[in-house]
Amino acid sequence: MKTTKFIINSGNPSLFRHFPSYAAATATATASSSSSSSSNNNNKNNSKNEYYDDDDYDSDSVARLEKLVHQRCKSGNLRVNEALGLFDSLIRKRPMPSIWAFNHLLGALSNKDHCSTVVSMYRQMMRCLLFRPDVCTVNTVIKCLCLLKNVDLSFPVLATLYKHGLRPNAHTLATLLHGLCTEGSVVAAMELFWEILDKKHQCDEVTCATIINGLCKAGKTSEALELLTKIHDGKWIKPYVYCFSPILDGLCKEGRMDESLSLFHDMIKYGVVPDVVTYNSLIYGLCKSGRWEEAKRFLVGMHDARISPSVYTYNALIDSLCKEERYQEAESLFGLMIKKGVRPDVVTFNSLFYVLCKVGRWEEATQFLQNMLDCKTSANIVTYNTMLDALLKEGRTKEALDLMKAMTEKRVMPDIITYNSYIDGLCHSGQWKEVTKLLDKMQDEAIPPDVVTFNILIDAFVKEGRMKEALAVFGQMIRRDVRPNIVTYGSLLNGWCQLGQLEEAERIFDMMVKQEICPNTITSNLLLDSHFEKRLMEKIQNLFDPIVQHGEVPDIISYNTLIKGYCLLGEMDKAKTIFDQMEAKGVLPNFITYYTIIKGYIKVKRNDVALELLKDMIYKGLVPEHVSQNILESILDKSAASVHSKKT
Repeated sequence: MKTTKFIINSGNPSLFRHFPSYAAATATATASSSSSSSSNNNNKNNSKNEYYDDDDYDSDSVARLEKLVHQRCKSGNLRVNEALGLFDSLIRKRPMPSIWAFNHLLGALSNKDHCSTVVSMYRQMMRCLLFRPDVCTVNTVIKCLCLLKNVDLSFPVLATLYKHGLRPNAHTLATLLHGLCTEGSVVAAMELFWEILDKKHQCDEVTCATIINGLCKAGKTSEALELLTKIHDGKWIKPYVYCFSPILDGLCKEGRMDESLSLFHDMIKYGVVPDVVTYNSLIYGLCKSGRWEEAKRFLVGMHDARISPSVYTYNALIDSLCKEERYQEAESLFGLMIKKGVRPDVVTFNSLFYVLCKVGRWEEATQFLQNMLDCKTSANIVTYNTMLDALLKEGRTKEALDLMKAMTEKRVMPDIITYNSYIDGLCHSGQWKEVTKLLDKMQDEAIPPDVVTFNILIDAFVKEGRMKEALAVFGQMIRRDVRPNIVTYGSLLNGWCQLGQLEEAERIFDMMVKQEICPNTITSNLLLDSHFEKRLMEKIQNLFDPIVQHGEVPDIISYNTLIKGYCLLGEMDKAKTIFDQMEAKGVLPNFITYYTIIKGYIKVKRNDVALELLKDMIYKGLVPEHVSQNILESILDKSAASVHSKKT
């Protein structure tokens, strides 16, 4: 990230000293400014001979040319070649056409993203001694340089303003700030912003909104919020909606909904009217957080404020409802969307399509595909992948194959997700020949298998007990430089554990740890359960410890397995140590935990500890009354038997 220090003095462009390639040009900027007028007069005849003939010196023809430039730029269909011809005429005409004619031409080209042409024209203009740019000229060129990702070159262009005794306006500086932020130089942008304020350069709400937006896009939402507070409290400008919207959006995406709602209320209090973007951010955040009722209230609030919800508004609500499988509500909202004249897009259809496929409502899903076509919305790869995955999970491989052909005919080409879904379906139905053909097809289409592809194959072989083939795929995965993940190792561990090959399982576990892949509770529980069956408690403990050391919190199943093992061996002190450790780690004991350890203490005739644990269990409401009664009776029976044995 760049950390260029910018210093803007009101009369001397000293910030340009940071760009060595232009140091010589800018060092003489002030001197050139004082002598430019006399230089122009002395060289007038020479420049005239260089660029035009005496016959070109015609005020009427200049006026006609300026009018033509204005008309062609305003038409909106100016082509580059035509623009170059007009520019050549402008630069050769004498007297020199007015600056606004050049600005029209540069502006029209920049609006069509011909930024390189604009910069090239500007350089040619600056070689003409009679040419004098204004703030509008410089703003257009700076905008183009920023779009070309050459923001550093914008500062020497800015120097020409000072050279001609002009000062940048708020738009100039906002463009520079935007360019710096876009290139990721947020620190440099902030330094420039503070210098703008310190030197009392023009600064408006757009300038402030630009730096706030840049901070938010860089993930510095808290810093943006702090800056907004300073802007408001310092009364530098009156913040407007675009100062608030990026911060609200950032807070919502970070899940900081209470803060975003508080800022929204402050926004209203300050008299700033929210727009559709503001509401969209809040609705998206509330939906993501599962706060449906609040999201609905904001939708109603939009209608009350006469702000028309956009397709993005409805998509956020519909997608969230579909992911929760609340299809009726999503369908109702879809109907409201149509009624309000908001045209659904492919994202809308994909959300509804997803839930229909997931619950197996194929007729409605097919109808939705037709509805998409009726709305002139083409199904995309996500649409086809959703339906393909659902068909394959139901074992409908022939229909899935037909769908795959149909998508290809519509020029929607399969991606790695498509192939992975299909391979998964074929593996589950044992169609290995078809899997081989599909892998060959992937190779022909230059789509290399990824970690998911290999995981699918390994898991399928493991479930059939074909460990030799699973390991062969694993080896091929390593050779292709596809890094195995926790799912890969989990499948292999499961396979060896199912076969009772604990040494092989431990070898895979050690390999996983050496690769710095932290064991999760699923992989660890596989090994714990397998070793438990053989009462290998020392090995269980050795496997358990790395889980904690790697920062992974074992789950209730891991703890219960350890406690049960020690209880069966009568090692109650170790069982109690694990019991206390799980509470310290924030894993709350459940009924099975208490029941196991209480039975263990009863077995070794330590009824006093069992009774205390029973009381604790009852206090926490973890045991039904009839179960606690049975445990208590067991404790009393053991106690009575113990007393009787002592008397005899």
